[in-house]
Amino acid sequence: MHGGSGSTDAEIGEAVKNGVIKMNIDTDTQWAYWDGLRQFEAANRDYLQGQIGNPDGDEKPNKKFYDPRVWIRKAEESMIARVSLAMEKLGSKGTYAKSTEPGYQQCVPAAAESGGIMSSIKKLVGN
Repeated sequence: MHGGSGSTDAEIGEAVKNGVIKMNIDTDTQWAYWDGLRQFEAANRDYLQGQIGNPDGDEKPNKKFYDPRVWIRKAEESMIARVSLAMEKLGSKGTYAKSTEPGYQQCVPAAAESGGIMSSIKKLVGN
């Protein structure tokens, strides 16, 4: 299905029922990423005007707010929520087992655990 943006839940459900197995959600995930960042900035605007000085005091530091690891994480959390919603609507929620191998994809198709993808990845990295 080319693009799920603007599709209703009923339309997505009907498409899945009729055999659609892929839906592009790039526009939605881009917006979700931006929206997470936008919401963080709006909620913390007074703490993002300088390195020091905020509503808590003129000498209070703001590093915890402008540290990119903080606001990027908020953007990522928003995108993760959007992907999770798409997985639920498309019926793929719960069909992937979590990998227990560090350094590998954290979600792999359950069928791939016995070989396939994981076997190929192991060969590529020399394990």
